[in-house]
Amino acid sequence: MEKTVEYEGYTIQSAPQHLADGETWRLRIFISFEDHRGVKAREFSADVVYATEQEADIHGIAFGQRLIDGKVEGQSVMDMKTTDRRATPRLRVQFRTTFSGSTKLEGTGVMLDLATGGCRIESPVTVEPGLSLELRIHVPDLEWPLMIEAANVQWVSGQIFGLAFFRITEPEQQRLGQVISDLMEEMEDESTAD
Repeated sequence: MEKTVEYEGYTIQSAPQHLADGETWRLRIFISFEDHRGVKAREFSADVVYATEQEADIHGIAFGQRLIDGKVEGQSVMDMKTTDRRATPRLRVQFRTTFSGSTKLEGTGVMLDLATGGCRIESPVTVEPGLSLELRIHVPDLEWPLMIEAANVQWVSGQIFGLAFFRITEPEQQRLGQVISDLMEEMEDESTAD
């Protein structure tokens, strides 16, 4: 069902969670914000349970709007817009990447740039904005690929699409951070060598 809505400069994406009892849905949303430094995204959920996915979807979007308006106690998106946390720049890379979606979609592509919060990929495989993908990034010096559990397609232009990372485990987040700091060091070495 996943609904996506633009609101007050943010993107709210509803992704209701089907609960184990098989009959109810829990409200779950992702809110993302894009500026010149890239995309920041965060997952929010509420313990309210709904009978249908559609209900959870509709309430999810409304919940996201209230959250952005600052009307949800104890949860806020304000810090997503703060400028003191220096987001890493997008670094140019050429990493082979494989991806898969929930709809039996699978593909490979070349990652063109990478940041802590997202990336751009060029691939002949057609994807749609709002689609959630699992990524495996094949970094040349790593023993095994970097794994991003969920990355959402933000935009598509020809064969290039932009992704915002939504779910990544703590160990993978650390590996990603290491890859980025290594890339930044390489860039600094190159610029001082000139």
